[in-house]
Amino acid sequence: MKEGFDIPVALILFKRKEKPLLVLGQIAKVKPKKLYLLSDGGRTPEEMLQVEECRRAIESAIDWDCEVVKRYAESNIGVYENIAGGAKWVFEREEFAIFLEDDNFPDLSFFEFCEILLRKYKDNSRILWVCGTNYLGEYKPVDGSSYVFTRCMLPCGWASWSHKFLSLYDGCISKLNDSDALKNVRGSYLSNKLFHQELMNWKEEKYRIVKNGKPSSWDFQMSFAVRANGVFGISPEFNLIKNIGVDEFSAHGGVSLELEMTRRFCEINTSSIKFPLRHPKNLEIDPFFERKTENIMTYPFRQRTKRYVAALIKRFLNMDVDESLTSRFKLK
Repeated sequence: MKEGFDIPVALILFKRKEKPLLVLGQIAKVKPKKLYLLSDGGRTPEEMLQVEECRRAIESAIDWDCEVVKRYAESNIGVYENIAGGAKWVFEREEFAIFLEDDNFPDLSFFEFCEILLRKYKDNSRILWVCGTNYLGEYKPVDGSSYVFTRCMLPCGWASWSHKFLSLYDGCISKLNDSDALKNVRGSYLSNKLFHQELMNWKEEKYRIVKNGKPSSWDFQMSFAVRANGVFGISPEFNLIKNIGVDEFSAHGGVSLELEMTRRFCEINTSSIKFPLRHPKNLEIDPFFERKTENIMTYPFRQRTKRYVAALIKRFLNMDVDESLTSRFKLK
């Protein structure tokens, strides 16, 4: 790769420093000319000290000549505002960008992969984002291509274009009550189980938006944006991002590999993709990849059943979607 990477890279931070330092070590090897640091604030004075320590450690580790642009929250703004709000803030300043959370450890080939596809599909309105994740670890398309088109949500390590993200990403999931849009969304799934699982995610997030006046997640909205607008993401033939975030500080990835869904999504090994890339001839879903990936994303039967039963009980008791049934009955 040439000296001085031209695509802006955004590193998303919170309070842990060891893992983002590993991620930054990979970023440093490609030396982006512009680096964005998007950092949430702490919820407590103790947490704010950890946040400040993380920020100092990251800034001190930037050892190449680049422009550093910081968006540091003075208080806790939450996952949605730090990631989705941060992405919008970056896209108000950049034509395109790459985003890595503090636990998204990239293979070096990820950066060139993104750069090539950001330029190739810049004017293609059917491609919303380029993902570095492949939950299968490796998948060989039958046509020999280096990547596949997908509608699955692959949030670890991604890139997009400002004009597409800003026009299609909707934090409030406004189309959720649009019957025509929801019909199109349902038709985009091969797995009816995954559709109902994600529909519940969207409905619960919509409830939080109405209740709190703001979203709490960012990835549910991205999943809905892809499905509701009939657009695609891109997934590489090899997994290019390893999620190294399984610990007590994890906001999304899980706190233990003993959890089934955490094992499915985290610690997937990476392999370097080969260049030049072999591009698909047709812009269409690979049904074999899609079905296998949807199966990985679908909760196991026992977990699905527990979730649906819990939702019914909460609705019957007029409980908040985030309230714990265990805590409720312990108080009785």
